[in-house]
Amino acid sequence: MNNKLSFIDLDLDDTGLLPNFCDVNVIFMLILLVELLALVLTSAPATVAFWDQLAFLSMLMLWIGLLNATVLCKTRRWLNALPTRTGIFLSFTIMMLISFGFSLLVSLINDRLMLDDLTSPLSDYFLPRVMLISAVIYAVTLRYFYVQQQWKIHIQAQSKAEIQALRARIRPHFLFNSMNTIASLIAISPEKAEKAVVDLSDLFRASLREKNANTLADELELTKSYLDIETLRLGERLSTEWNIDQAILDTEVPALCLQPLAENAIYHGIEPLTDGGTITISASQKTNSLLLSVSNPLGNGAISIHQGNHMAQDNIRQRLNLVYGNKASFSVEEKDNTYSVILTIPLETHRI
Repeated sequence: MNNKLSFIDLDLDDTGLLPNFCDVNVIFMLILLVELLALVLTSAPATVAFWDQLAFLSMLMLWIGLLNATVLCKTRRWLNALPTRTGIFLSFTIMMLISFGFSLLVSLINDRLMLDDLTSPLSDYFLPRVMLISAVIYAVTLRYFYVQQQWKIHIQAQSKAEIQALRARIRPHFLFNSMNTIASLIAISPEKAEKAVVDLSDLFRASLREKNANTLADELELTKSYLDIETLRLGERLSTEWNIDQAILDTEVPALCLQPLAENAIYHGIEPLTDGGTITISASQKTNSLLLSVSNPLGNGAISIHQGNHMAQDNIRQRLNLVYGNKASFSVEEKDNTYSVILTIPLETHRI
């Protein structure tokens, strides 16, 4: 199984001006807004019956809205690839042409079939009125899309900076301790010293990598390299239990979503305990979601809530929310003297 997900790289789908008009949810919202606007316009004083005017406006605006959605669905990638101002101008032009073309068609049909009663809600200056209303609606809509685009760019740039900070957050004392451990092993166990050097290089290589996503297998391997180094330092005080579903190893997960949690588990869970303890790392599939968890024991000397936890946890929580919205979750549980951080990631999702 190969579950490929989308992450926070700054590409056209994430930061483009136009939303995905091919998405059913967007079409549904479009229809609701069209009907709401038709109801508002129908409330204005008119010379025809309310229901006749509502039916006419709903038909006119719904057809124009769906035609616009169809065209923008097909041209979205091209428009989003253009400079923002050019994309706004061309999008506005396309939508105005669609409004003009369909309104002209309705007017011609009216003249041809002499349906004066049907078009009487907009019979006076019908075409100019439609174009004026359309221009106002499109201008407001594109302004909203522009504000949303700038907000997404800002949030994603901030998140990317936080990821880079997280990558660079290899604790100095961890590095010094690791080097001292390696130095002490060279004489008595050169094989362990060599493996520790390889594990340490893997950690630094990951911190320099620009990818925002890893396969679960790579993320677990990175976490294992970190824990192997800490095991050399802590000895029997640290043990690790792995509960991993082998069928989901090819699933993509956000980069550095497990190693920082394992680091927190050691510094704020294992080290304060005189006898140490066991870190449990689990990965499983539940319906259409991937469940990841990192657990460590609590005791009299362990601190379940510590200021040092916040940077890594907040960063991971924000990245999950940015990519998956409310389809993902980040939770913390304290139960039976165990502190657990649980990540729920949808296996199949669209960008928000």
